[in-house]
Amino acid sequence: MRSTTAVIAHDLMEDFSISASSLGLMSAVYFYIYGAVQIPVGVLSDRFGVKHTVFLFGIIGVAGTFLFAFSQNIQVAILARLLTGLGTAGIFVPALKYLSLSYLPREFASLTSVISSVGSFGLLFSSYPLAFLVERTNWRLPFILSSILLLALVISAWYLMNEKADRTKHQGKISKDVKNLTFKEHLSLYYKFIYFIIWAFFIYGVLFSFQMLWGIAYLQDVFSLSRETAGVILMFTSIGIIIGGPFWGLLSDRYLQLRKPILFWGTIFFLLTLLIFLFQTDYWGFYISALQYLSLGFFGSVFLINITSVKDFFPLNITGTALGILNTVMLFSVGFFQSITGLIIDYGKNASAFSPYYSIFLLYCISIFLAFLVLFFIPETFIQDDILEG
Repeated sequence: MRSTTAVIAHDLMEDFSISASSLGLMSAVYFYIYGAVQIPVGVLSDRFGVKHTVFLFGIIGVAGTFLFAFSQNIQVAILARLLTGLGTAGIFVPALKYLSLSYLPREFASLTSVISSVGSFGLLFSSYPLAFLVERTNWRLPFILSSILLLALVISAWYLMNEKADRTKHQGKISKDVKNLTFKEHLSLYYKFIYFIIWAFFIYGVLFSFQMLWGIAYLQDVFSLSRETAGVILMFTSIGIIIGGPFWGLLSDRYLQLRKPILFWGTIFFLLTLLIFLFQTDYWGFYISALQYLSLGFFGSVFLINITSVKDFFPLNITGTALGILNTVMLFSVGFFQSITGLIIDYGKNASAFSPYYSIFLLYCISIFLAFLVLFFIPETFIQDDILEG
């Protein structure tokens, strides 16, 4: 749902007669509403359970996706994207809450990476396969099919989730309840939480604003590639996330048993990959481009370890709320970067084809460098008790 705009960007601008900045706004609406309801979603998951939260929001997502398929103007399309964002907002955080209740803490990073990898298969299909389908039919058919599939998944989740068993699995394993924390411990939690939030804003928005909006347009506008070829190359970003998620998760949970060093090196290599884009002026061929896009996904997927760190950082009975706050920031960051990069494209449309994208990559590099600086203030969270006592 989120990344389909990158493939059909030119179709939407033509069908709705809109500018790149209007397209950026339409795409960003999804992320703004998605982010805006993450805290309520986390609270609902903590208070009323995962099962009911997923069902309620999932049905709204079905309605929004179906409406977008039949939208005839930008106003209806924006409303449809708003509903889709609202609906799908109730899936990821409840899933993380479900994992935190159902599995041991040392398994969380690995299992979160599995969820992300499965989700990235959706990103995978929204690249070349979507481009292939759109070229042979139209851009509306995939959204009709998606609404049907989403409805089937929502109904399946309702019948397959067994929350009663999950709610009791970790009783006796929670080291501290948030109500029993001292005032000093409260301050330590929320003060240090800010650094996790800032890092997530700078990293997540860069990765997904490019993948979900400009990843294909960049290859078409600068190097004159066909949509299908560009779609295949974009697909490698999803492959990178699919590979990178389990890699970082296993490295953190099983081998290093640390979080911060992984965030450190993942951020550095993500920045180095973007610097290559910044100074690239010629097309280096399909395989090199695919490797570049693969690297973006692989190193960018280190954001999953930040999610795990936040889960480690807070007592279990408020993980839904804490993850909801984090996800709010992450989604707002995508909306922010999509909106501002749309303005950059419009502002530089009379210059060379590469000029606006150079400005975009420069913005991305500055953002990742700031994220790197924030890492010096982020604590290690692998053992939660040590964090609370410190």
